[in-house]
Amino acid sequence: MRAACVCLGVCLFLVSRAFSFEWTLIKHDGRDYVPVNDVAKFYSFSQTSYSGDMVRLEGATLRMQGGVNSRELYLNGLKFILSYPVIKVDDKVLLSRMDLSKLVDPVLRPARIQGAPAKTIVLDAGHGGYDQGALGTFGNEKVFAFDVVMRARDLLTRAGYSVRLTRSSDVFLPLESRANFANRQRNAIFVSVHFNAGRADSVGIETFSLAPQGVPSTNDYVPSINDFHPCVGNVRDSENIALATAMHTALITTMRTYDRGIKRARFVVLRDINIPGVLIEGGFLSNSQDGIRIATPQYRQLLAQSILQGVQSYNRAMARGTGQFTAKRQTTPGGGQTAVPKNMSIWDPLKAGMYALPERN
Repeated sequence: MRAACVCLGVCLFLVSRAFSFEWTLIKHDGRDYVPVNDVAKFYSFSQTSYSGDMVRLEGATLRMQGGVNSRELYLNGLKFILSYPVIKVDDKVLLSRMDLSKLVDPVLRPARIQGAPAKTIVLDAGHGGYDQGALGTFGNEKVFAFDVVMRARDLLTRAGYSVRLTRSSDVFLPLESRANFANRQRNAIFVSVHFNAGRADSVGIETFSLAPQGVPSTNDYVPSINDFHPCVGNVRDSENIALATAMHTALITTMRTYDRGIKRARFVVLRDINIPGVLIEGGFLSNSQDGIRIATPQYRQLLAQSILQGVQSYNRAMARGTGQFTAKRQTTPGGGQTAVPKNMSIWDPLKAGMYALPERN
């Protein structure tokens, strides 16, 4: 399997230029979309190719690939699950404005994220006590998740991080208590460790980031009323997807297993925390091959090493951004200059409950 090569640091190849970009905004079935050709121009992809319903963008260090009527988007081979499928209208291939704003832009331009490197890592071993989680032939989820967390704690501590555990023994802890514990930490990120169960042929690793306000979770195809309610964690949308990208990249490149993608959900431990968070599913205990791997200490050690690598990658990306973005001056057609207000979209102001199109600065 070819290793996925997405790295948040590599994605910093883009150099901002001091002119605005005029996005073409297309409304379809009540939802805003932008042409993939606009995406290619804005992010300086040098080649755009179409083959049937597939579209591929290529640049010096980055490749993006997707398909019409599919929610799968690949960045350098790493799989992301979009909130809405790519569509084709009047011979134009379109990406939803929500996915552009809440996924593509923060992943390609992490230096614009107003975040900071984490000093404290909150590790959350799923389940515990009477809650065994998923059951497998060779063991149960609560035991394997706790073992991975303890291994990751040792690696992170040796690397100089402060590590806090939501549970440090085999006890049951309500989801709300885990979120409350995370919210008491400062300069922190949250990593929840789980293992999956499903059909016997289901395999691989998936990583979950909090769903943005107004979009369905990955396992749902249409939003519900509750999806439009803001969550505590939505204030960290950009950091959440950046952390998920860093963590999933580390997992897939290290574990060399099937990539199930970066997905969206509203799990309590992601929904109710005020620090960046991610939930990883390290394989399927219900699958014979995955189950054997998970039962080996070597596999769980690799998962722990992936967590360390993901944290380090995320922190490098956050360190490159200042968190403060000054307005640039733009040349007008008449030769004069006009200031671009800070945090203003070319379409509408960035305000509560809104999402803005990316802009040059």
